[in-house]
Amino acid sequence: MLRDGLKGLPIGIDDFKDLRENNGYFVDKSLFIKEIIDDISKVKLITRPRRFGKTLNLSMLRYFFENGEEDNSELFQDLKIWQQGEEYRAEQGKYPVVNLTFKDVKFKNYGDCLEYFQTVIGDEFRRHQYILQSDKLDDFEKEQFERIKDEKASKVRLTTSLKLITKLLAEYHDEDVIVLIDEYDTPINAGYLNGYYEDIIDFMRIFLAGGLKGNRYLKAAVITGIYRVAKESIFSGFNNLEVCSVIDNIFTEEFGFIEKEVKDLLAYYNQEESIDKIRDWYNGYIFGDETVIYNPWSILNYLKYGNLKPYWVNTSSNNIIRQMLGKTGKGFKEKLRLLLTGEEIEDVRINTDTNFRDIQGKSVINESVLWNLLLVSGYLKPVDMYLDVGRTKCNLSIPNKEIHLLYEDIIMSWFEEGEVDTGQIREMLEDLVRGDIDDFAEKFSYLVRKTFSYFDVGYNAAENFYHAFILGLLVNLQKKYRIKSNSESGDGRPDVLIIPEDKSKRGVVIEFKVAKSSEEEVMTKTAEEALAQIEKTNYEDELLFSGIDEVLKVAVVLCGKKVLVVDS
Repeated sequence: MLRDGLKGLPIGIDDFKDLRENNGYFVDKSLFIKEIIDDISKVKLITRPRRFGKTLNLSMLRYFFENGEEDNSELFQDLKIWQQGEEYRAEQGKYPVVNLTFKDVKFKNYGDCLEYFQTVIGDEFRRHQYILQSDKLDDFEKEQFERIKDEKASKVRLTTSLKLITKLLAEYHDEDVIVLIDEYDTPINAGYLNGYYEDIIDFMRIFLAGGLKGNRYLKAAVITGIYRVAKESIFSGFNNLEVCSVIDNIFTEEFGFIEKEVKDLLAYYNQEESIDKIRDWYNGYIFGDETVIYNPWSILNYLKYGNLKPYWVNTSSNNIIRQMLGKTGKGFKEKLRLLLTGEEIEDVRINTDTNFRDIQGKSVINESVLWNLLLVSGYLKPVDMYLDVGRTKCNLSIPNKEIHLLYEDIIMSWFEEGEVDTGQIREMLEDLVRGDIDDFAEKFSYLVRKTFSYFDVGYNAAENFYHAFILGLLVNLQKKYRIKSNSESGDGRPDVLIIPEDKSKRGVVIEFKVAKSSEEEVMTKTAEEALAQIEKTNYEDELLFSGIDEVLKVAVVLCGKKVLVVDS
């Protein structure tokens, strides 16, 4: 509960003027305006994770630059931009502005998507319909303007609408135009998810190129989104495009909250003692080489509700991420296990271009594509970036506890999609650590029958299922047990070690094998070989050295969907 007289927390308020006039707490990002003015590049594409302030910042740019009927200068007079001198104050209220947001253009078919484009673009034309009274427009231009304004334009005319409105506004105001486009990639994401990717790419390419490439009426354009859709898909030939991604050293402090801003927020709302907990949950993003960023959405929600829990990951269905993670093979699942145990994925080549053609229709997604998607969308952070023969590389890790919980939820959803209740998985694992091998074997066999095919995405199905099972162990047992996979112990690398934090409890060694035949004799012999391997290579050594007195040794043999579990 907030104290009386305090500014309100602007959760869900992305209109700058609304926030300022209604006494909302504003983290002063107005020097973003100065950077836009100082940067002479015509078109800037800024990619950041969702809910990191992109929409609010574009709204701030609009109210600063727009030459409208209202004087908005008072919105800025106590902000940092106003202290930068007359050179910058003179830019306020000077330019015609085209302001478009595509955040709601996410439909299941291309026809509905195009119809909504008519509405969004028509709204902006109606906002500027005052120019129809001018003698500077000829009859043909007025006719084309009217058709787009009335949402009656053909698809071809719609693709040229950005070019048309910038030309007419520039001629009317005798001043070049500033174009602001928010969430340009939302319709592209929808196209990928719903099967009309090529259609929407063609539309966006022509629409953006017509309005932004070589447009002599353009003062500047700022485009925001999560992904940089690859040049060959949408920005082909944009020689005037400056890309500002999460790994670039530009606008590093303008999106999200830096440490000082969070401390000021906490002090204002009398929550200074929360800083350490908040760091664990919501900090850890890195923009550019080293700027550490907090998630602004989660910080504001924490201040309002007072609970440490996932806020950011629950604001979206994360459909693209979930879909892509579901298409991963055993190699990726093993690396995800490393991430969940706090380790880093090393020497990943970074390419912030996103070409959905690389993933569309693929049964297994290329790992490098997925790592980069997770990085730019905020689900991983770069560590120790460096150049290797001109190519950017870095290590990757999970930013914070909130994102860690998202991965756990996604892992458990894999089993649920295989028609296995998470409660059944927990019961099965409890049987295992208690030593109830018969009950474990029965439940494990059921798990394999229900989910085995789901995890067969082009690699050996048994191995891919095995790695998914390890992740399930991690998610469900990690509070009471340490889970190790393929780690050195004794004279080899056991498949799985389950190490209890409570030394009085039983530890478990599991060796997985794939039998060449489902015949009982072959399965039994393979299980005996697995148990012999555990004994011969002293896999239990790490457990014994950890102070665990009782160790259960288990062989799990798979052949297709047939399972044999044997212990010694």
